Amino acid sequence: MPLSYRLVCCFFSLCTWGTVALGQKADSLRGRLAVLAKERQTHMLKDTDYLRAVDSIAPFLEQEDSLPEWLSTYRDIAFADARPGRHKAYYYTYLALNAYNTKKLGSAIYYSEKNNDERINAGLFERGGLSHSDMFAIVVYYNNHDYVRAEQKYQRLAAALHGMPGRAAAGKLSGEQAFVALSILQVAVFSYGKTADRVKMKDASSTARALLASLMTPGSGFTGSASFLPPYAKYRSEFEYLDHSIGFEERSFAHDPKAAPLLYAAIEDVRDTTFPEGMRADYIAGLYSLAVEYYTDLHKTDSVSHYLALLRGIGANARESTADSVFLIASDGYLLGEEGHYEQAYRQLKNAYRLRDSAFYLVASDRDNNLYALAEADNAHAEMFRSEEKKRAAERFNLYLFFLLSLLVLAGIVTWSVSRWRQRQRLLNLKLGLARNFHDAVGPMLLYANALVKKQMDDPSTDRLAELKTHIGRIMDEVRGIAYDLKSNSLYTVGDLARESALLLEKLGDAAGIASNMKTENEDRLLSHMQHTHLSHIIRELIANSVKHAACHRISLELKAMGPELRLRYSDDGKGFDPGAPKTGIGLQNIRERVDVLNGILELNNGWPDGYFIGISVPLPMSTGGGAGVHGVVGEAAAGT
Repeated sequence: MPLSYRLVCCFFSLCTWGTVALGQKADSLRGRLAVLAKERQTHMLKDTDYLRAVDSIAPFLEQEDSLPEWLSTYRDIAFADARPGRHKAYYYTYLALNAYNTKKLGSAIYYSEKNNDERINAGLFERGGLSHSDMFAIVVYYNNHDYVRAEQKYQRLAAALHGMPGRAAAGKLSGEQAFVALSILQVAVFSYGKTADRVKMKDASSTARALLASLMTPGSGFTGSASFLPPYAKYRSEFEYLDHSIGFEERSFAHDPKAAPLLYAAIEDVRDTTFPEGMRADYIAGLYSLAVEYYTDLHKTDSVSHYLALLRGIGANARESTADSVFLIASDGYLLGEEGHYEQAYRQLKNAYRLRDSAFYLVASDRDNNLYALAEADNAHAEMFRSEEKKRAAERFNLYLFFLLSLLVLAGIVTWSVSRWRQRQRLLNLKLGLARNFHDAVGPMLLYANALVKKQMDDPSTDRLAELKTHIGRIMDEVRGIAYDLKSNSLYTVGDLARESALLLEKLGDAAGIASNMKTENEDRLLSHMQHTHLSHIIRELIANSVKHAACHRISLELKAMGPELRLRYSDDGKGFDPGAPKTGIGLQNIRERVDVLNGILELNNGWPDGYFIGISVPLPMSTGGGAGVHGVVGEAAAGT
């Protein structure tokens, strides 16, 4: 098992870990995670500080089944930002390592692919070329003894691998990509060694040699860092390890005695201080496993015992039990047999092979596929949940925004209404002030003038005094009307007069059976209070005359605001006025007087005995824009107040 746990260090070497000591127990680390979560909930810890703190702890809990659950808060923070970020990649790194260490190999491969995608998006891996997740997958297949799938994976990558030497010669291959390519080729060489396919092993090793040669200065060997081209010099110890381990497998497969020095050289490469420290222990464990297998085949029990002890944690570079249980049990059985303890050796080997041939191993491939699909489904569900959360957050934001905009609109309406009300109040106060001035100042002066004229008329009267008295009366009526208009909150229009008249005619039709016909034009033209009052009385007087004297069946009334005047046309189909009859009524006289007060013109056409016609023209206030004159004046007064 030369590659055991190598995938772990591949991912660990690509992350930046904190300073948590390896000796810390899992219980204390779990407690630390709980403390961090509480500090974040109470806003004592920022999200960025929380992520960094978890990054320093999670790698040392990779074998804990509950690690995905503990990382839920980490996941929510990392994926809350839609932009690419390294913590999204770290999250999948932790899941991949956890799945591998808990023997969920299908899930481990899936999460390694997600890790690879996120690292490319975040700029941690270069886009294009070979994928780190491909390297992860082929190592997982090999370590799970699924050599067929490992070889199939290599065949899918063979074309890209064969093109690597040319890319390196053209200066288009990074040191990272060269390391990934050589690692995949190393796994292919070992896999073909397990299946005894010499031809394909030679093809993979030849590709590796050609790639190594393209990374070095022409004509140089492994004589130091100067033998590699500048872009690849910092990978010297890793490349030397890969070269020696591939060479060892070739010679071991051919039973060449020179294989052992290459194994020692590979071990020394990893022990070298220039070899990445975070990768050293895992790579050395893989080489120890390889040494156990090699010396078992040579029946060198001392060497087998030595390397087994290192694998169980004896030695400075070893970690706790880094080989799987089947490998260790089988190796122990071999040693017992070499020592003559055949019965114990038989039991050990029987246990090892029973475990290896159990249903666990028989269904491993299908299980990996199922776990891959399950991991993919779980992650898709988590992404869908995050999308739903973002959607709900967006809906809440839109709701708050709509509510805020509604408040702003409502505030605007209220402000406008208050401003409008204040303008109207100022205008009303102005009108009331004018009305008081007319009533309190002009009114008494006119009354005094009228009293003087009346007193003067007690003497022999003259026509001029009578005319003066008449005009003073008209002026007083106008003043009263203006004062009323100013005090009133409503403005009369031709339409108001028409509606009042129509209502009166409708009641007349119901009571007396007299039909009516009415026409109006420009109903929005304004009337003063005095005009509305006198015209209303005139129309009532005309209708009363028709009912009392004309014996009619139909009444026609027209109210048309034409330019500067209002035209009133009234007629009925009765008998009209008898010219020879004595004039005892005062209705027509009242109509004439009201028309005179309005400065209007009265036209009477008596068609005795076929009805009569009356036309009245009254001047209207000057306006512009179809009857908006008075409204416009009021608006200008309000705006200028």
